[in-house]
Amino acid sequence: MPQVFSPGEGETRPLDPTAVVYTTAQKVADLLDIGPQEAILVSSDSEATGIFVTGADYRNIGFTVGDTLLIYSDADPLGLERTINGITSTINGVRLGFADSITHANFEVADNAYVQNQASFTDGRVRGITKKKVDEVILRMQDHIDNRTHNAWRPYLVQAEYINFDTYKPYRRRYYTDYVGTSPLLFRNVQQILRLELWQGDDYREIAAAEARIKLPDDVRALTGSIVISPGNGSASLLTIGTGTANWRADFDKVTTAQNLADLINKEDRVGKTDVVFSPNFTLEGSTSNVAVHNEFLATANSDYGTGIVKISSMRQTTAGESCSIVVTDSNIELSQTQSNSATFSSLSSTTITVDSTAGFANAGVVVDASGDVFRYTGKTDTTFTGCAIVVGSAISDITGTLKQDTLQVDLQGGSASGDQGRLRDWWIDHEMGIIYFNNSYPFFEWNAIKTSYIYGERYVDKAIEDICTKMVAIDLLMSDDRSVLIPEGTQNVDLASKIQLYKMDIEKTFPRYIEVIAFE
Repeated sequence: MPQVFSPGEGETRPLDPTAVVYTTAQKVADLLDIGPQEAILVSSDSEATGIFVTGADYRNIGFTVGDTLLIYSDADPLGLERTINGITSTINGVRLGFADSITHANFEVADNAYVQNQASFTDGRVRGITKKKVDEVILRMQDHIDNRTHNAWRPYLVQAEYINFDTYKPYRRRYYTDYVGTSPLLFRNVQQILRLELWQGDDYREIAAAEARIKLPDDVRALTGSIVISPGNGSASLLTIGTGTANWRADFDKVTTAQNLADLINKEDRVGKTDVVFSPNFTLEGSTSNVAVHNEFLATANSDYGTGIVKISSMRQTTAGESCSIVVTDSNIELSQTQSNSATFSSLSSTTITVDSTAGFANAGVVVDASGDVFRYTGKTDTTFTGCAIVVGSAISDITGTLKQDTLQVDLQGGSASGDQGRLRDWWIDHEMGIIYFNNSYPFFEWNAIKTSYIYGERYVDKAIEDICTKMVAIDLLMSDDRSVLIPEGTQNVDLASKIQLYKMDIEKTFPRYIEVIAFE
């Protein structure tokens, strides 16, 4: 039986609940004047892009990807700094790798080469306060700051907010206004509208994102195959049925199965779902992490679209999401709210598939044939798919017959070609105030007529917020553990109890100007 109750729509929470944003463990250490770790001798002669330490030193001192190392020796007493980008186990010891090369002949065992981790808090065993514990305290304090201020300095996801439509009856523009109605959101500082759904009396009309709806059959236990989705760059991700953390389960009924599929797409932590990455891999901008399905798509199951129905929408704004494609290998799974495309296979040459016409197909995406084999492609001409590779099936040469694809669609006024987010088109938004203005597209009702999903939060972490979070973490560490041996405290210095009081005073003086006040008239 299901172990976790879910109402269909997800709760409002940080876009990445595990991201440390407001401060860092090192800034807390700098505030408390906690110095770096002890220097240790290398265990073997260094390489151009790596040094070696013993397993005991690795466990005791603690090293993590991203830490900065100070490397020095008798041959190079001034030393140099490098950032760890990889840690591996070798016969010479634990190898700490880095990108920028060094003159490794100057950092050999004979030269008394030393390495010192510049991070004050690590997950080693030498000091009682670990980096993991400090990061956990930072996460708690970030939530405390957000709740107290009613604002955020990191991206927050609002998955389903029902709002009213304030109209200027009749539905027309009036003097001094160029819109027919507005809807204020609950939060300000909106970074992106992910969904903007207008209730039409029998269904929702989506005007902010390209969507697709997956309808599961009553007998989900008879389902086989997979759902394959592409973000529009020629890569593909396979959503398969199974019992693993990277699968969706079809064990009970369509309601439970729909929720499990949505949990997989959203990488829901409460049920332990893991990343489902795209192949070939590509990374997030400014990051080394591979993009996964939850970075590109948002899913909702068993909401007011109907039980057993999963809505998937692209996180790319408006028509940008129409480059996304989706296919299913089981004909019992229905797709709707999409543009369906079909073509007839003609011939295959290496990685190029020739068809009668590719009109309507995405410029890059995924395609399924009548037998359930799926291939992805990176480009197309009028009659060919280029850069093809098999996704489901044994070989690209097995592709034949009728080829099908569904692309996500946004329901703008007059169609995607004529509608957009411009001020004189369908709708526009005041991001700072969080107010949506409707022009050519608007709901037919007023009360709870709009359901929206969006990301809000300040784009820049104020130094004052950083200072508040750093001091709150420092107070928690000083009060929760007797680790005063780590904190400098001499006869002429401020004692720890006084430090805590001073930190609290500074926090209380800064907090009030960041607290949002809501006035109801």
